Amino acid sequence: MKFLKRKKPVLLIVFTICFMMLVSCEKKNKTEKDIPEMRIIPQTLIEIAESNLKVVAITQKAQESKLENSTQLLFKKIESEHLELKKEIRKIAKDNFIIIPNTLYDTNTLKSFISEANIKSYLNRTTILLRVELDQYKRISKTTPSDQLKILADETILKLEENIESLENKKNNN
Repeated sequence: MKFLKRKKPVLLIVFTICFMMLVSCEKKNKTEKDIPEMRIIPQTLIEIAESNLKVVAITQKAQESKLENSTQLLFKKIESEHLELKKEIRKIAKDNFIIIPNTLYDTNTLKSFISEANIKSYLNRTTILLRVELDQYKRISKTTPSDQLKILADETILKLEENIESLENKKNNN
């Protein structure tokens, strides 16, 4: 009995510490489960915003030169699709609390670096950029856990393939 009286405060402290550790571990497990997993990697959105900007800039630059009407319309179509894509990328970024630098939406700076070229050169450059984008979107479609980004990628893949085919036909006809 003497033993218990002397060790009672020590046992109480040990019991309290063990109880606190147990409660702490339970809370830690709950908070880890409550944190939503990151479904979209920010770098992915930044990369597609950047490649989108390049396509918009080159199509705008191409439209500044003298083109035949059908080629002008093709570049205008590609540009408008990519401007719409820009809005979708921004929406997905906003919905997922991802910040994309505003410089990735300004084509004026990039257009100044694109040199004047002939029609065939614009067609080649645009085709190359669209192929790079196509590869990006195919990769995203296969690997992203985000339904929102997967839907965007699948829709964009179809448009890119159609535009690449149109550009190839234009190159062969010029």
